[in-house]
Amino acid sequence: MEINGNQGIGIDAYVNQVQDKVGTPDNKPENSVKKSDTVVISDAAKRVQEARNQLNDIPDVREEKVSELRNQIQNGTYQIDADKIAGKMIKEGLLNDALK
Repeated sequence: MEINGNQGIGIDAYVNQVQDKVGTPDNKPENSVKKSDTVVISDAAKRVQEARNQLNDIPDVREEKVSELRNQIQNGTYQIDADKIAGKMIKEGLLNDALK
């Protein structure tokens, strides 16, 4: 099979039509207006962003609490309240079951 020319496809007409719509560096529309993107943040999004910033300022580890517990453990004065731990474990388990 031998292909010669554009075989009547008319691709040039299509290219010219696209260039007229889009505009190229050589063929810019004369009445072009530059458009810029804008972003509008809602009040709720602003509050969320402020809350995140405040959370980022809070340290992940409470150093004073860790230091206090470390000293109690080293001194042998750390007291474990088994009833309190058991109560929290039961409460946590009930909450997990209720949320399922």
